[in-house]
Amino acid sequence: MNLSNPNQNKQNRPSRSPFSFSLANLAQYGLTDPVQRRFEKIVSSEPELIPGRVARVDGISTFVHGVSSNYRAVSTTSPRAQAVEVDSEFIQPTVGDWVLVREGQGSDPDVIDTILPRTSLLSRKRANRSKDQTDEQVLAANVTSVFVVQAATYINIGRLEREIALVWGSGARPVIVISKTDLLDNQAVEVVIAKVMESAPGVEVFPVSGITGDGTDSLSVYTERGSTVVFIGASGVGKSTLVNYLLGSHVMETREIRSTDNRGRHTTVTRQLLPLPGGGVLIDTPGIRSIVLVSGSEPAIAKVFTEVEKYIGTCRFNDCSHENEPDCKVVEAISNGDLSQARFDSYMKMAAETEHAKLNRKPIMKRVNARRARVNAKMTRNSRISER
Repeated sequence: MNLSNPNQNKQNRPSRSPFSFSLANLAQYGLTDPVQRRFEKIVSSEPELIPGRVARVDGISTFVHGVSSNYRAVSTTSPRAQAVEVDSEFIQPTVGDWVLVREGQGSDPDVIDTILPRTSLLSRKRANRSKDQTDEQVLAANVTSVFVVQAATYINIGRLEREIALVWGSGARPVIVISKTDLLDNQAVEVVIAKVMESAPGVEVFPVSGITGDGTDSLSVYTERGSTVVFIGASGVGKSTLVNYLLGSHVMETREIRSTDNRGRHTTVTRQLLPLPGGGVLIDTPGIRSIVLVSGSEPAIAKVFTEVEKYIGTCRFNDCSHENEPDCKVVEAISNGDLSQARFDSYMKMAAETEHAKLNRKPIMKRVNARRARVNAKMTRNSRISER
């Protein structure tokens, strides 16, 4: 699939009478029955609109697979597009969105008139946000499953917990994929799997090799017709190798994790939607350096730390800090070995992070926290100067 080509020449596009086209072409891009019914309802009253799915976004240009043509479209300020989410500003299309395109007349560009309501939305908070960026970075929409990839040779449990919380919060289903198993013996792989399963209760774990193909058949249940799968993970963990294997062709460049710092360089530089041989579609994403949770992630964190959650609220005092208070069930569980101190610390850290994000959503608190950060930074600089 070549996403670099612009629209087909407008004069070469097939002429259409109202609702004369078929949605069959969209089946290869993950079309589901509910989405088809929505399209049919809208197009029956506005036949000039063309159903499609966003395959890639390049700045203000959006590449859309339509029913019979591909489009390079721009977004409009359509009231329908704004109304997809009640408390949102104008919604920008993202990879995976189901949209309706209005063809431009003459030299006018094609435009995305409508974005259908999203069934899931994978997004994260930007770790280093510039002035012209929003607080959240949207990664993909209408995803059914997310393959959270970590290399068997380097498992980062803290990151894994955050990745799982990110997925639960999106409305999609997390699936842990342990890659590069061909680099370890069977016993070492089993140790890795046990460690991962302990940190991700209720999430399926699959050890695979994108080189030999071992274990990849077990992923096919998530890539059937009508499904949309996203790969997320740090750079160098083997996502591109797995993508190439699942696609059956060499589409993505591959690079290894650097031995000096256990980090990889980005091989995928943009998010794009790719049809899979099994009938589903795959969205590959660039490696994510850090996972910062967005406001409202509390339910997702609770699903990640189910064994911690069962103790929260059971202490003698409602405002228990779980440190030195009498009759603290959390401290008692940790002392008895029923609860991991490391897991509890991770839970508290992520809970504090989301609480901070919630406060920052309020304009006044956002300004206060920003001012406090500037003051702290200035004090740190002055302290370093005085120490010289």
